[in-house]
Amino acid sequence: MGNISTANESDPEVLESYFTKYPDVPKETILKQHLLSLGHWFSDAALEAAAGALVKSYRLFSYDLVPMSELKRGEHRRVPEHFVLLNGPYGMRPVSIQTSLSPYSPYLIDVVDGRLVLTTEGRVLTEVRFPKTPDYYAKSLPDGTPYHEIVAFGAFITIFRNCQYWGAREECKFCDINENARQMKLSRDFTLTAPVKSVADVVRVCEEVASDARKHGAGTHGFVLSGGTITKTLHGKTEADFYEEYIRAIKEGASKPRITFEVNARPREEVARYKAAGVDNIHFNMEVWDRRLFEWINPGKAERIGWDNWVRWMCDAVEVFGPGAVQPSFVSGVEMARPHGFQSVAEAVKSSSAGFEYLMSRGILPRPQQWRREPSTALCKEAEQPPVPLEFYIQLTRNWYELYQKYRAIMPRFGARKPNHLPERSLLGPVHGAYGDYVLLSENLLSDDIEEQINRRSVPFENLQGGASVS
Repeated sequence: MGNISTANESDPEVLESYFTKYPDVPKETILKQHLLSLGHWFSDAALEAAAGALVKSYRLFSYDLVPMSELKRGEHRRVPEHFVLLNGPYGMRPVSIQTSLSPYSPYLIDVVDGRLVLTTEGRVLTEVRFPKTPDYYAKSLPDGTPYHEIVAFGAFITIFRNCQYWGAREECKFCDINENARQMKLSRDFTLTAPVKSVADVVRVCEEVASDARKHGAGTHGFVLSGGTITKTLHGKTEADFYEEYIRAIKEGASKPRITFEVNARPREEVARYKAAGVDNIHFNMEVWDRRLFEWINPGKAERIGWDNWVRWMCDAVEVFGPGAVQPSFVSGVEMARPHGFQSVAEAVKSSSAGFEYLMSRGILPRPQQWRREPSTALCKEAEQPPVPLEFYIQLTRNWYELYQKYRAIMPRFGARKPNHLPERSLLGPVHGAYGDYVLLSENLLSDDIEEQINRRSVPFENLQGGASVS
């Protein structure tokens, strides 16, 4: 089924109409949400300019709107993990965007007049920066596995590369974790093919990453630990036993990093084990709030855990970790997936906003992240999935911010981070959603020298060879 339609929301005049309609919403987040929803493409000149940039990792999901087999220029090993938009005719303040490839998108990253820029329909919208590759990316384990296939972009560790929610009966319908692992293997462009990373390798690379971060004057380093669900056992261990071993080993390393852990919602006693092992923040990724849609979108989670347990255990986890440290992800946009999602923007926004208020009032920080409509997922195979209306993302994020203001006394602070390993990612909002940017931009929390910091850690972005290639 198709997922490539960009009809009715592709020309700059329409984008500008949203800037006018929502003057209270940062225009940077409106553009970011459109880029994440529709994807974006790179000209040949932009791909050449990406040499030396932090390469896309495909660490968990593909986040692309086309399969890897259609990337004929080797884009999957050339495009950056994320990039920064800033300046341009709209005077954009910097926002960081996760790369989501689509040759059908109206948005093209290109080189025009010797500068990296974002364009649409031949019009320059912003300047672009690609982050430099961290030093540790040049190193490999004795077996030849690059360090960056163990720890991606200085922070993300996919411990178990697959998920035991198998097939149509249990797989989350928006998720391509298993298919992404298969396409990475088929491409022969990735060294690490084993689904499980060894504890010793993970600890070794974590210490190297933390050491590099200290050289850049970063504060306490942090890692995000993730992986597929273990429904029974893996290597003879239950999910809790398996992941706890990694958590303890990383936390007991010399750098004593902060650890964020993504896992299924679990009972209080199991959550307490993770806390005791060294987890600082925990993500019980719920994906969608509406009970009916939760059961449709997440059949494995619904059958094995259930909506009621998921919500109750998130609330229980606050008593273990404290307010603001329980941070479930929501795949914003699946509320409107066909054929069973909400048919109107108003209904979808109302449902998710109600869920956000329920959670924030209890000290839980929901993290709305953009649905990418990856083609190998069940949702895109079962029905045509046109782009979610931009209006949905704008209204939902605005409601999220209003609720954040209401409950901010028990929520994490934005804008208080010290520069980390990759300043353009550490000092800006999250790359996969616009909620953090909304706070930073609305409250003018970006540092005065933010552009200087970004430029210092970016590959060359001006005086590039080649003229304009926008067609």
